[in-house]
Amino acid sequence: MKYYVLNDREHRGTIVRSEGSKSYKYVKERGWVRSGIMSQYFFPDSPVYEAYDEIDEEEVRKIIEAL
Repeated sequence: MKYYVLNDREHRGTIVRSEGSKSYKYVKERGWVRSGIMSQYFFPDSPVYEAYDEIDEEEVRKIIEAL
């Protein structure tokens, strides 16, 4: 499992959990919600290609607790 924090203008601060081909973004009111959001960050022709940082699970917990 990998975790990412997005850093493009539109989605800055969004936390994403990736489990193989499935990804989930964290929504404060709902928890982890299935999403295909990461596909645009891995596509080389996308304007947001690689606009994310990989973070560890401990960092994810700290960010979620602060929300």
